[in-house]
Amino acid sequence: MNDVVGEQIDFAALVQNIPDSLVVVDSAINLVFVNQAGVELLGWKAEDWHGRSLLELVHPDDVAVMVSSATTVLGKSHGTPVEVRVRCADDSWRRVEIVGRDAFDHPGVRGLVIMVRDITQRRMWEVAAGDTAVFQQLVQHGSSITLLLDDAGRISSVNAAFTRLLGHDPSLTVDHCLVEFCAPGSAADLETAVELARSSGSVTSCEVAMRNSDPTVPPRPIRFEIVNLLDDPVIGGFVVTGHDVSDLHRARRSLEHLARHDALTGLANRSVLIEQLEQIIATRQPTAAVFIDLDRFKPVNDLFGHEAGDELLCEVSERLRRVVRQGDLVARVGGDEFVVLAVGVDDLATGQAFCDRIDASLAEPYLLADGPVRLTASVGLALRDAESTVTGLLADADLAMYEAKAERRGEPLGRDPHRQRTANERRKLADDLAVGLHAGEVVAYLQPLVELASNRTVEVEALARWNHPTLDTLGPMAFLDLAEDAGLDLQLGDAVLRSACQALQGLPQPLRLGINLSVAQLTDRGLAARIAGILREYSLPPERLVVEITERDTLARRAGVGRAAPERTLTELREMGASLALDDFGTGYSSLTHIRRYTLNSVKIDRTFVAGVCTHPEDRAVVAAVVGMAGALGLQVVAEGVETDEQYDTLRELGCTMAQGFLIAHPMTAAEMRDWMETRGDDWRHPVASLARRSQ
Repeated sequence: MNDVVGEQIDFAALVQNIPDSLVVVDSAINLVFVNQAGVELLGWKAEDWHGRSLLELVHPDDVAVMVSSATTVLGKSHGTPVEVRVRCADDSWRRVEIVGRDAFDHPGVRGLVIMVRDITQRRMWEVAAGDTAVFQQLVQHGSSITLLLDDAGRISSVNAAFTRLLGHDPSLTVDHCLVEFCAPGSAADLETAVELARSSGSVTSCEVAMRNSDPTVPPRPIRFEIVNLLDDPVIGGFVVTGHDVSDLHRARRSLEHLARHDALTGLANRSVLIEQLEQIIATRQPTAAVFIDLDRFKPVNDLFGHEAGDELLCEVSERLRRVVRQGDLVARVGGDEFVVLAVGVDDLATGQAFCDRIDASLAEPYLLADGPVRLTASVGLALRDAESTVTGLLADADLAMYEAKAERRGEPLGRDPHRQRTANERRKLADDLAVGLHAGEVVAYLQPLVELASNRTVEVEALARWNHPTLDTLGPMAFLDLAEDAGLDLQLGDAVLRSACQALQGLPQPLRLGINLSVAQLTDRGLAARIAGILREYSLPPERLVVEITERDTLARRAGVGRAAPERTLTELREMGASLALDDFGTGYSSLTHIRRYTLNSVKIDRTFVAGVCTHPEDRAVVAAVVGMAGALGLQVVAEGVETDEQYDTLRELGCTMAQGFLIAHPMTAAEMRDWMETRGDDWRHPVASLARRSQ
């Protein structure tokens, strides 16, 4: 006992009578003492808790704070006060403030002394009191919806954003379940998210269509985030925040439209054309494919400028829309090339009359901003028959268009030997290809891809070339479709990959290798294993392989009997370590569905957008949008068809990762690629500097 102001004080009784809870724990945070205030606060008997961990009383979300506070107080005079929730004997939760002091070295204590103060009522008073008026105004006038739901999902508090966005009177929302304001068919998603927040205790989210108070106003998409604070003694419910995502939906629809439509004219692009042709052929509908190519468009474009050329293309597109029938498809498939699919046309006379109407419409003068212009168009017709394929029908219409163009110019037909081959010539060429594959005539030419930031070569794309004994070197357009028709595309793919791997062995530094895979290759069950074997044969790690997906029908095609789904093959290649690249983005099959569906590493912007990136604001905007979207998804962006320094510098400014095109290098043989790498691999723009570094 001590004498204080002339009286003796019983310190044991003093500890038991102080209003705050006093707890002592050992080094393992096990309870060794609690005073009477602690017993009264929590309702737990002291004898039942001696030797048990104090952490068993703390809310799971607050354990880390408690442990951190207990750890940092060691060796200090006292710790920093922290707030935690603790469980009472009746399973309710109290919010308390704790502060500790290290008394392990103090005789008679030998532990961590923790003062516990109940602040539940204080926090509740602070929420209701006027000293939080500023915060309440911020919540009330914030742009995001803020709601408080009780345990049953009823609204107990709502801010003004709910009314601004959806029109509902706040007085008519309180005590109503939030799901009552969902558009028909959307309530289940919200209910699921709330129940998940209840069971998991974590933050959950969902997107729900919410109805407006005005039934004539369409539902508005709202992205909700739900936080479970049922255990919080102050909140005691679910805190829900909502954000209007209408703009995001519009942007998504815009990108989806961009992926399936021509950016300049708004016409369908090649992906939509191929998609509809597939349906036509599958359902055997009578259809005419009309291929249209503008005559002398380039001289007009050069004379009046690119802006006038764009204006002319838009006017041509509008005339095509007007001349076709309802249900016909008009697609832009190239710079000045268009295709019309006329469903229901099954005879040559009707088809030719349709072509004549197109020809006459496009021959009318065009009144552009810079003056009147006249031009004509070459129109080719092909009718679907029982043997037609997508590629074949378009090729027949393309051939007919070239014949019409040659006839209009008074030129003899058959000037392009690859387009004008007869069936017998194609069979002979197919036989030559089968022999040439075994003889090693088909090889890989390599075209470098460089990093825009460093000008350093990091990858090569393998491009098939056929060194024909009598026809000189043939590019892929001369024999790829022939290989597929003859069933030689699997052998062709293997031959190109082997040639490319062998070429990489002779290069002065390791590079990634990009390859294109055909439809038949991707549906081959043994493709992944065969590629892995070829890579092992040449000691090329799978991580250096980049698989470029280039055909819309490759991704959409279902597996036939005995064949693999392309999706399965791509997954096997990805698991093997190869990277996936989406080629020709913006013109073919490059919809957001495929970006979400496949684990991609990069997208390749089609050369048509790269060509106009410096002269056409629309093309620049497309490239910038693709770069931004790819960056958000963690993808690299490769620009194809770079032909000028101005394009190269602009693409670098826009944030493209890599570039490929004739400005950098044409496709090269293995020997040419080796020589090019030795002088330009480190910096393709400064070969002399590269050589100087090698000599040091």
